[in-house]
Amino acid sequence: MRTLVVVFILAMSVTAWAQLDDSTLSEISRLEKEMMRVSQESQSTYQQFLMTQELRRNEMMESPDPTPLNFTGKSVPIPNYDDYVQRRIDKDERIQKYTADLDRLYARYKELEGEKEALFEKIRNLESKPARE
Repeated sequence: MRTLVVVFILAMSVTAWAQLDDSTLSEISRLEKEMMRVSQESQSTYQQFLMTQELRRNEMMESPDPTPLNFTGKSVPIPNYDDYVQRRIDKDERIQKYTADLDRLYARYKELEGEKEALFEKIRNLESKPARE
């Protein structure tokens, strides 16, 4: 049954392609190439988003002042307060930068997905348009 459905769909698409003129076919080909480019950029942006999200998550979980464990029983020197404050400020700045990057990457991803949908709609409209005679 599945093979009949696949054969039917293929026959319909071949028939549709046969009815299209050369200019329409070249336009469809151009749009498909553009859609492939947009898809690749979208995938790349999404991967960057995931990596940045993980960096931000790790940064938020990490302590700004790792205190060394003392198993020897000897006293540990007291950390410098100014160093601690500077590390805390640096950490907060990195988290803010990651957050801004995440917002930018998400907006770009949504924009690319919108472009991809518009290109797909154009291709669908061109394929359903009958050939000029």
